Amino acid sequence: MDPTRRLLILAAVPVVVTMLLVQPTALSAQWPPRIKNLQVLPADTDPRELVNLMVGITQGLGVRCTYCHVGEEGQPITTYDFASDEKVTKRKARVMLGMVRDINNVYLAKLPTSEREILKVECRTCHHGQPRPVTLEQQLMTAMDTHGADSAVARYRSLRKQYYGSDTYDFSENRLNNLGYELLGSDRPRDAVAIFELNVEMYPESANPYDSLADGLKAVGDSARALENYKKAFAIDPEMRGLRARIDSLER
Repeated sequence: MDPTRRLLILAAVPVVVTMLLVQPTALSAQWPPRIKNLQVLPADTDPRELVNLMVGITQGLGVRCTYCHVGEEGQPITTYDFASDEKVTKRKARVMLGMVRDINNVYLAKLPTSEREILKVECRTCHHGQPRPVTLEQQLMTAMDTHGADSAVARYRSLRKQYYGSDTYDFSENRLNNLGYELLGSDRPRDAVAIFELNVEMYPESANPYDSLADGLKAVGDSARALENYKKAFAIDPEMRGLRARIDSLER
């Protein structure tokens, strides 16, 4: 297949169907002989070719057919109205796919190195198995701004239970740590302490969460607990830069 044509099909797959969680061979048997309302895909796209491509590519969105297309969940594929543009999610998909195509064919093609030969943006590059490509920090900040710190902590626990081990979110200690300092910088020290405490709970054997929690506690005026957590960090990593000085300062 011509490389340009293949790239177009790979990028445009969700315009026809967003997610199918069955085997390609079974889908091919149900698929109509001619696909209608192709506005991004080549007009002569073979249905079997489309099915084989879309099953893998659209997993990046972590959704099913009814997310973009008119049909009833659980009913045969043949009952779906894939040609309909009724759903706004399908119309959004066309815009996003144009962006994907431009990134691959225009911007990456301009890279003055051999990297352009191996780089390719796909749906999963940003979405990582979720319909809206948002980061863990964005999820937590939305929950916190809407319902407070307790809601953000509960949201973290829920997301971690559902997605830990996948590449959807980065659950490393640095993510919570960075969010905590972002809150400190925004003059929200109590919210920062809630996030730092969560990080200590998740990573009790790492020095940095204790050190960060101590910074947050110091910002809210709790010097006793700040000193306690600086010492916990020191017990784990006595070589941490500036930690001894922070302990000495509070002890004086």
